[in-house]
Amino acid sequence: MEEGIDFVDFKIVDLVGRLRHVTIPARRFAPSLIETGVAFDGSNFGYSSVADSDMVLVPDLATATVERYKGEKILSIIVDIRLTGGDPFRGDPRSIARRAEHYLASAGIAETVMVSPEFEFYVFREAHFGGKTVESHYRISPLNEHVVSSYYHICPPEDQLFVLRNEVCRRLEKQGIPVKYHHHEVGPLGQVEIELGFAGLLAMADATLVVKSTVRNVAEEAGLTATFMPKPVYGQNGNGMHVHQYLARDGKSLFGDVEGLSALAYAYVGGILSHGCSLMALTNPSTNSYRRFVSGCEAPVCFSFGEGNRSAAIRIPGYAIPSQKRIELRTIDATCNPYLAYAAMLMAGIDGIKRNLNALELGFGPQDTGAVSCDKASPNRQLPLNLGEALRALEEDHDYLIAGGVFEEAQIVRWVRCKEKEQEQLNNRPHPHEYSLYYNL
Repeated sequence: MEEGIDFVDFKIVDLVGRLRHVTIPARRFAPSLIETGVAFDGSNFGYSSVADSDMVLVPDLATATVERYKGEKILSIIVDIRLTGGDPFRGDPRSIARRAEHYLASAGIAETVMVSPEFEFYVFREAHFGGKTVESHYRISPLNEHVVSSYYHICPPEDQLFVLRNEVCRRLEKQGIPVKYHHHEVGPLGQVEIELGFAGLLAMADATLVVKSTVRNVAEEAGLTATFMPKPVYGQNGNGMHVHQYLARDGKSLFGDVEGLSALAYAYVGGILSHGCSLMALTNPSTNSYRRFVSGCEAPVCFSFGEGNRSAAIRIPGYAIPSQKRIELRTIDATCNPYLAYAAMLMAGIDGIKRNLNALELGFGPQDTGAVSCDKASPNRQLPLNLGEALRALEEDHDYLIAGGVFEEAQIVRWVRCKEKEQEQLNNRPHPHEYSLYYNL
């Protein structure tokens, strides 16, 4: 309160990855409340049934930062979920991310995993959308109506979002979130990118939620609207959330050697690509996710890896020295719950290391130039065509996730049922374009 802070905001993620919050007066933020937490209804977050919904939000003080919202200073803290008896709730996505990090260290494979996401998103003047029994529509108003081949790294005045990105990054840096750079992306209708520096898995999952919230709030303050939807504009590049990553010991990457990738890295890549279909049920969990995978739009179309290849599911940046060698997973998008997606990504890699699933020997690459074709590829090379296929794969292939008690069977079942309902909502509705195709047939 000496800092002029009147309210404390407890931030929490629901099951699907949407950030929510509950706010208390600063005078109530006492040691007793910090210990006992704030009660909430877990059923409204997708974590439980109504009959078993009493849960508690307990602040993680290590995440505390000061935010400004419309001129007001707010102490913002990310919380953990506990049961009413005080025990940690094992379905809490943050606890799953913690267990994944602990599983890696306890296996003696590495001390930590380092993660750096790239956030691609579109900023529009307006976005109108809705769906009713007799109505379904969307309409966007882009800043620039002139469609050209690419706005990649374009300068002002064509880059109309330079100041907005500066403000987003300024706020992120003040909250201790490391920004690597930002720029205009390929899409001329307002597609931009912010890339972060490296941090541990849990810290970067926290940061992912903060980045998305900050982007949307800064856009709203500027009278604009931002979306991380994977494919918001037909015929234009979609939004990925490419994740750079490496396993580390003593502050150095274990993914490089004098000849390129280490054997450990090949096994890690082999694990991610071998479990690619089921992994995408967590890293690409929206029906819109699968509209992004269009050949020619810098999006992968099958499971492969290659140095410097932006068409591959995993790109190996060619410019990194051995002590900083990393891989870039290019399938993932920002509709995921980052705690679940990053944890699942790590668990797939660990499984590859434990089983020595060498990506080269499994025939996943390398693909060095041009677009990757899956026409003649084996079935395990093809990306899922839709969310339903990914969910079926997760039902059949999830032993790697429950290893070490990181995920639990019941959590996976709950996730699949939740996402099946989303798929069903789309499948049971007529699509607006179907009227163009069939209304007068």
